[in-house]
Amino acid sequence: MPKRSLAPQRGFFPQPSYLIGTFKDDGTPNFALITWVTFCSVNPPILMFASRGKKLTRELVEKNGVFSANLVSTEMMYMADYFGNASGYNKNKCDDIGAKYIKGMVLNVPALEKSPWVYECAVIEMIPRNRGCIYIGEIKNILVDEAIRDTAYGKIDLLTVDPLIYAPGKYYKIGASIGTVGVSKS
Repeated sequence: MPKRSLAPQRGFFPQPSYLIGTFKDDGTPNFALITWVTFCSVNPPILMFASRGKKLTRELVEKNGVFSANLVSTEMMYMADYFGNASGYNKNKCDDIGAKYIKGMVLNVPALEKSPWVYECAVIEMIPRNRGCIYIGEIKNILVDEAIRDTAYGKIDLLTVDPLIYAPGKYYKIGASIGTVGVSKS
């Protein structure tokens, strides 16, 4: 297939969506939609997310040193869109849309009840970059919906989890499993 060159950009990188959760000083939860989330270590399990610009979530993660990464399911699209477009500086975004949360089981972080998979993370490093920062967090606990039966590596059924996929400007859902790793060796 013929190719053409594009200038370097961030225009296409489909990925799952996460709501990064922190508590304000008064105990009010705050969540922001972040789609730049990925793993960067296996042992110990570490994930990182990047955020740029002035955001309450960034300030709270830096101040508290902990955060939750709440996987967004397609059922939560309205929540993700609202949390991604509303500021938490002067309001309780959870109250605004009736989002229920629990407190983490290991860390003092908010976890959304509707999220099927929540990482509780402790910040181990912050890397400032231009107008943003890369936050690296060690996973201290994972909260998983009881509907997700098999949580072993490679066994998680993404159709059950139903993650919301973000590709700049649009949301998508996963349609079907089309193979397993190692099929090319047959």
